[in-house]
This record gives sequence, C-alpha cells and structure tokens, in this order.
Amino acid sequence: MKIVFGVCVFAVFLLAAAGCGGSGKDDESRERLEKMTGGPLKGTVSITGHVLVDGKPMAGVNLYLFPISGGTSLRQCRTNAEGMYCWSTYVNCDGLEAGSYRIAFRLIPEEHDNENSEVTDDLFMSRYSNPTKVNYPLTVEANSPKTDVDYDLKMN
Repeated sequence: MKIVFGVCVFAVFLLAAAGCGGSGKDDESRERLEKMTGGPLKGTVSITGHVLVDGKPMAGVNLYLFPISGGTSLRQCRTNAEGMYCWSTYVNCDGLEAGSYRIAFRLIPEEHDNENSEVTDDLFMSRYSNPTKVNYPLTVEANSPKTDVDYDLKMN
C-alpha cells in the first residue's frame, strides 16, 4: 500500500508540475517532463470511455489499472458527472503505454473518496475490485487511440 501511495504522490507531483508555468508548447512541456523523470517519456495512447451502472452513466466510479500478469495497481482514474473517464500517464488524459492490462472498479461516494476510505465504502460491495476475479481486460495498441472503451456494470 505504501508503494502504491508513493507512486500516486509522484504521479500527482508530475501532473501538477506539468500544468504549472511555461508557454504551454508541447515540446517545452515534454522537455520539462523528461528532465523531471530523468529520461525520455514513453509513448502513450489516448484511452477514454464511459462507465454505466445498470445502463446509466455513473459519476464517482474509480477505475484501477493493473498489469495483466498481476501485481499492484499502476494507475487510477475516476468518472465525471457524465460517467466519462480518461486515463493519464504524464499529463491529464494523455493515455496509457501500449500493453495489456486488467481493470477493476469501485464506486466510492465523493465524500469518501480519499486514501483513508475503507473497502466497505465501495457501493459495489467489492464485486468488481479484485482484478484477478473480474474479467475486464484492456489491450492498448501503439498509435491506436480508443474513445469508446465503455463498461456496463450492475449495482446488484
């Protein structure tokens, strides 16, 4: 858990730093991020979609990205009021590296969305939170953005 928290803190730092100052030019931003990370950035592919619950768009669903081979969560994103999400690696909604992943979900009420939330806060009752027990694979192919990676989950 401490490793995941550390990775999240680093990601937040990168996102905050990337959005501060500068002229906003892509080359300058990329150069600044490469200096911060200590090397060239890996390519990302835009991946967006919607999470529906019982057929309706749902706000407040946390999506967790896991390597297909198992291990700890690599990334996390959250649906907005329209049930839309986008994955981020270096800057907001820039996407993911090419690869194979598994997705897990938790429906967390906004007032409980913080690092101290217990699994019992999950309105899905942990039904979708274990990536080895739910089957939501995601394959990201280089240079193939996807805007319709939708998931339809059930409340009960």
